Amino acid sequence: MHRIILLLLILLVLVFFIYRFRRLGSADKKKAMHMILFTLAGAVLVYLVLTGRLNWLVAAVGAILPLLPRLMRFLIGMAPTLLPFLRRYQQNRQSSMQTRFVRLRMNILTGELDGDILEGEFSGKSLQSLSLVELQQLLEKLREQDAESAALLIAYLDRVHPEWSGGESQQHGYTPKDGDMDEQEAREILGVSEAASRDDVIEAHRRLMQKMHPDRGGSDYLAQQINRARDLLLKSL
Repeated sequence: MHRIILLLLILLVLVFFIYRFRRLGSADKKKAMHMILFTLAGAVLVYLVLTGRLNWLVAAVGAILPLLPRLMRFLIGMAPTLLPFLRRYQQNRQSSMQTRFVRLRMNILTGELDGDILEGEFSGKSLQSLSLVELQQLLEKLREQDAESAALLIAYLDRVHPEWSGGESQQHGYTPKDGDMDEQEAREILGVSEAASRDDVIEAHRRLMQKMHPDRGGSDYLAQQINRARDLLLKSL
């Protein structure tokens, strides 16, 4: 009976933390993950000490130590093969677009969107921390103040809250102008560095479109910006 109650309490705590975790911004999520991992490691260590099983951990560490030199030599030998992959993986994890009022971040690996409000009533808050009602209120103001920011917010709503428009088509009403994107913005959109090669740009564009294409839950506006970023960078290479 006591075990059942304990399991229920653990489940309730997990549900609460998952609910809170989903509403955090990207930076806060990283801090929360570090705290969770640190807490779990501490809990495991305390459990091992209290149950007298810490000697098992010491023995396991002692068995692994002699193997470390071989592991290091193996990793050094694999470095020429692994480094290009790791560099590409690192630079193609996150894409971002920024307007006057909104900064949108896109995780290329998961397709998850988040972002921040840069000006106005909700300045400093993450998009995920706002309710659907608050996001719709913000959109109405942006439609009056900055069409580009409104287009970016509509792209977020279409992806994260597909039910927000009640099934009605919502046009962003913004047409990007030639010359209003520079190379730095293009690199941020594709998530590539200044050292990116032509192949890097093409690969980053491919991965991003796999997640953000309108047919896969993205939007026409995001697809337009991603394509423009690719075209601009390829012209400069």
